[in-house]
Amino acid sequence: MPDLLAKAALVISMAAVVAQSTLSYYIHGPRCAKWPLWFQVRRDAIHRAIRTRPEADPTDDAIDQIDFALVAAENRKWDLPESTLPAEIGVHRRGAIRVAGVAVDATAAFGGTGPAERGLLALDAADRAAGGVREIPYELVVPTTLQLTADGSGSTASPFDCAPLAAGERIILYLHGGAYKLGSAASHRALVGRIAAHAVQRCVTIEYRLAPLHPYPAQLHDAYIAFRHLVARGFAPGDITIAGDSAGGNLALALTVLLRHTGTGVRGLLLLSPWADLTTERPSLKRNARFDFLTAPPLSSPLSPARTFYAPGRPLDAAMLREMAHPLVSPVYADFAGFPPTLIQAGEKEIIVDEISQLHENIAAANPAAGPARHVYECYPDMIHVFHQFLSLPDAQLAIARAGEFIASL
Repeated sequence: MPDLLAKAALVISMAAVVAQSTLSYYIHGPRCAKWPLWFQVRRDAIHRAIRTRPEADPTDDAIDQIDFALVAAENRKWDLPESTLPAEIGVHRRGAIRVAGVAVDATAAFGGTGPAERGLLALDAADRAAGGVREIPYELVVPTTLQLTADGSGSTASPFDCAPLAAGERIILYLHGGAYKLGSAASHRALVGRIAAHAVQRCVTIEYRLAPLHPYPAQLHDAYIAFRHLVARGFAPGDITIAGDSAGGNLALALTVLLRHTGTGVRGLLLLSPWADLTTERPSLKRNARFDFLTAPPLSSPLSPARTFYAPGRPLDAAMLREMAHPLVSPVYADFAGFPPTLIQAGEKEIIVDEISQLHENIAAANPAAGPARHVYECYPDMIHVFHQFLSLPDAQLAIARAGEFIASL
C-alpha cells in the first residue's frame, strides 16, 4: 500500500508539473528560444523526477546512519529507460566479456596510479581469486550500412563478434552516462546507434559496475578490461576510439589517462557533456539551475553523486578532496600534452558547462602546436546536459552527425 500511494502521488505530481510547464510556455513563452513545448515539458518532468529527496540532505554527522544498499535500490527505481534503435539505423546484440579471458599485468597497468592504485590492484586480485568468472555485459551495435557491406565482403567473421572484420578496422568503445549510479547499454542504445551509423563503425557499449555498491575504481577497472579485451580480440589500440557522455565522459577521460600511463595511445575521444571535475562547484551550477534538468546535493552532502561514486560513507575532509582532484578521478587536472584528437560537445545551459569549457581550455593550452581540428569544442546555445538524448531536437541531430563524422575523420 505505501508503494501504491507513493506512485499515485508521483503521478499527480507529474501531472501538475506538465500542466504548469505547458501553461508557463503559452503565457511567458519558451524558457529558451530554441525549446519547443514538448522539450520544456520533458525537461521539467525529468527535473521533478530526479529532484533530491528528502528535501533536507543528511550531513556527515549522520553519515553512519545511511544505508547505501537502500540508496542503490532507490537509484534503480529511477533508472534511465530503455531506448529503441530503428532497424534502418543499426542492429544490436548483447554479449559479455569474461574477465578470465583478458590478460592483465596489474602491476604494470595499475602501479603508480595514485588513489586508484590500491583499489585497482584489489579488484584485480579479487577477480583472480574467484577464477575470473565475472563477466562485463555489453551491447555491440552494427550500423545497417556496415552490416550490409560486411555480409557482402566474403569475410567469415561475424559483424556481431568483437573481432576485426578486416585488418585495420576501427571500432568505438562507448561508456554510458548516469552519474555512475544509473544507465545501461539499453538506455543509450538509440544515441550510440546513431553515432555509430554516422561514423560507419561498430560500437561496443559496456555495462560497468555502478556505485554506490561498487564505488571507485570499479568502473575504471571494467573499462580497462573492456579495452584490453578488444585488443586481445585483434583491434590495435590506435584503431579504438573511446567515447562517453556525462559520467561516461569522465570514465572515457580517466581510461585514456590510465592507458597513457602504460604508454598506450588511442585513436581519439568523443566526449558528450563530460563530467570532468568532481571537486569544484563552478558558477554555472547556479547560473543554469533553472534551465538544466540535472539537480544534485552539494559536495558537502554524503549523498552527493561525486561522493557516493568515489567513497560512499566516508566523511569529506581535505585528504579526500586531494584524492578526488587526481586526474584519474577528476580528469580536468590531467597532463594533456600530446593528447589524442578529441571532440567535446556541451550545452550552453547545462550546470557543468564551466568545467567542460575548462577541460577544453586545458587540453588546448597543453597542445599549442595542434591544429584546430585536433581538439574541438562545440557548445550548443540553449542546450542542456547530454541534449543528444533528446533525439527529435534539431541540435541533437546536428551534434550526433558531427560526432560521427569526427570519429570517421580520425
